[in-house]
Amino acid sequence: MGELEQPAMRAGHADREQVVTRLNTAFAEGRLDVAELEERVSAAYAARTLGELVPLTADLPGPHQPRPVAGARRAADPVPHPGAVRRAGPHRPPIAGALGFFLFNVLIWGIICVSSWELIYFWPIWTAIPLVLSIAGVIARPRS
Repeated sequence: MGELEQPAMRAGHADREQVVTRLNTAFAEGRLDVAELEERVSAAYAARTLGELVPLTADLPGPHQPRPVAGARRAADPVPHPGAVRRAGPHRPPIAGALGFFLFNVLIWGIICVSSWELIYFWPIWTAIPLVLSIAGVIARPRS
């Protein structure tokens, strides 16, 4: 069904997910800002009919019309939270979080040293343990 021939047809989970995927792609391309993405994703999850889904992607390039997807969602498939915003692209490795944690603690240590006018024990070294383990995990992970 190239064009939406039955706008009053009830939308299913797969139809809503198709629209949300297109919105996330548009967000990743820089066509939508965060507020507009959240607004449209909420509207997509609240849509009852295919006709309500059409305006959400009508101003975006590419396939505009949601089409009923063959095969309903299985009961075992997770149901995403309506307010959730998916990020496009690969997941950041855990190194980023561990590095941020370490650097934040180094900043606190530095502030304490400057404000007390003395060089104290470098306790942030203990917060580097997760960073070292994260790096080791990324290095040891088999390449795909």
